[in-house]
Amino acid sequence: MKDLLGKIVQKGLSEGTSFCEARYFEERVNSISVENGIARVLSSGILRGIGIRVIVGGHWGFASTNIPSRESIEKALEDAIGGAKSITSFAREEARIVEVKPSIDTVVHDVKINPEDVSPEEKVKRMLELERDARTFSDRVKDTFISYRDIVTRVIVCNSFGTLVEEVTPRTSIYCRVIAKEGENMQEGFEGLGNVIGYELVEGINVEDFSLKAARKAVSLLSAHPPPRGTYPVVVDPRVGGLFIHEAIGHNSEGDLVFSGQSIISDKMHQKIASQLVTIIDDPTRRNYGHFIYDHEGVKAKPHVIMKDGVLVGFLHSLESAAKLGCEPEGSARAQSHHYPPIVRMSNTFLAAGDMTLEEILEDIDLGIYLSGSQYGYVESQKGQFTCKVEEAWLIEKGDLTEHLRDVAISGLTLEALKNITAVGRDLKMEMPGTCGKSGQGMYVDAGSPHFRIDSIVVGGRR
Repeated sequence: MKDLLGKIVQKGLSEGTSFCEARYFEERVNSISVENGIARVLSSGILRGIGIRVIVGGHWGFASTNIPSRESIEKALEDAIGGAKSITSFAREEARIVEVKPSIDTVVHDVKINPEDVSPEEKVKRMLELERDARTFSDRVKDTFISYRDIVTRVIVCNSFGTLVEEVTPRTSIYCRVIAKEGENMQEGFEGLGNVIGYELVEGINVEDFSLKAARKAVSLLSAHPPPRGTYPVVVDPRVGGLFIHEAIGHNSEGDLVFSGQSIISDKMHQKIASQLVTIIDDPTRRNYGHFIYDHEGVKAKPHVIMKDGVLVGFLHSLESAAKLGCEPEGSARAQSHHYPPIVRMSNTFLAAGDMTLEEILEDIDLGIYLSGSQYGYVESQKGQFTCKVEEAWLIEKGDLTEHLRDVAISGLTLEALKNITAVGRDLKMEMPGTCGKSGQGMYVDAGSPHFRIDSIVVGGRR
């Protein structure tokens, strides 16, 4: 396959491209879904093909094929070149990239237990055991769901810089969702695990910390109270913190959004835009769910410091956004599959640890709210507004956690919230394995933080 990709790139150059890239993508997926004691889905599949990207006359062309034969790939090259030649664009949209030093490498991530060596019967049996523990926890538990996936992704990138890299990455993930009901009141508990890891992830699960924990949370929330509404100091746990960092600042730091004017921090480089306690890093080299060594442009990844001591110091880049913003690409371009061109994406994004304990963060709060567990979030990057819905919360009274709260959301202005961070814990955790959507593409990411305090934020409530 590598020889074939090399020949296609050479053919592209001989036909007048100033840049040519051939990317082979293969993904094998096995998944299991268990619902209320029944295995509903047992599926496996494979997606493979080649994406061709070219620059001709200052314009991008892209085409893909599912058939990895020379004839089919040459046809995709022809289509990509034809597409580039047919485009008329404004000068601002001219395709420019940074020429980087070529890499030649093969990376295969090791696992202790290859999921493909574990029989489907054994996997289903284990999922049913985990689900049963949650389902039988209480008669108020009404619905239980376990979803499991193991994925092996193989990407080969060959381009006209001389880059030829291959990376084989296994990922395993498992999620548990429990719904409890009492009268009209319905509540949900959720737990998820995932990493660049094999089936040892499942073998190592302690049910107390996984499906039973989700069930206990759902049932406990039935007796929790709606939160007071208003503006309060809040303390967030690593999951809420990770969601906030990912949504509020992560997307705003993506170089393509910066260049196109869709980011609120595009004109703030080297300015202090947050509390001096805030250092934000996106690090693909960390062994979390968003881990990789080479991005899908064949650029070797490095940790990306976005903010240091409150000062904006960097953006995430592709070859193109780096060229247009006068920066160095450090491995932030990925594509969902061969059917898509690589775009700027986050990997493992987090707030760096401080030096406080949770008790120290809470102790001087007379009245506030402690937020735990994230459900979802979204950001309007151009407006600088964010919203996060959390799983559960507690009232903070005189430094202690008191009343249990449910149905809590926070919202605010990104830069205001970052300036209002007044305490950062030492207990950094990355516990948000999942898929982030952008421009129609889903990509594997993780997020986290230590506990931290925001001194003033709007809390949505019904009382």
